[in-house]
Amino acid sequence: MYNAAKAYLQTQVTTTNPGDVVVLLYGGAINFLQQAKLKMQERDMEQKGLLISKALDILGELDGSLNTQKGGELGENLHKLYFYCNTRLLMANLKLDPKLIDEVITILNGLKSAFEEIKNQQPQIVASGASSMASASSGYAASTTNMTNANMQYARNAYK
Repeated sequence: MYNAAKAYLQTQVTTTNPGDVVVLLYGGAINFLQQAKLKMQERDMEQKGLLISKALDILGELDGSLNTQKGGELGENLHKLYFYCNTRLLMANLKLDPKLIDEVITILNGLKSAFEEIKNQQPQIVASGASSMASASSGYAASTTNMTNANMQYARNAYK
């Protein structure tokens, strides 16, 4: 059963476009952090630590896949934001402070929503004839949901 689930997940990741993968990663990190808060309340420190570590691994993967040359200032800002989230999660783990986890969840929810909006707007951009936007390298990033077309191009270029 585990091998079937692993194979399904592998297929889902390899056949999904980069924007969807980023959204899935944000969702996974948020899920792990919500579970970590529950384990913190239950005083299950081992599971809490493992779940926070999984969220940190996802943030590390997102940070490691940033392309700061193509993504410009947005890529740099995301790198700094991921570093901030890592720091807050390490402090939450050390101090057993669920408010710090909530802070990171709020940040990740905002990023996830922004990526979902950009991902959903891409077909409209292509249909409107903005071929330069459509030919931009794939990958998505955003710090706000009210982005101009130029900012959307930087967002797509932020990831390799």
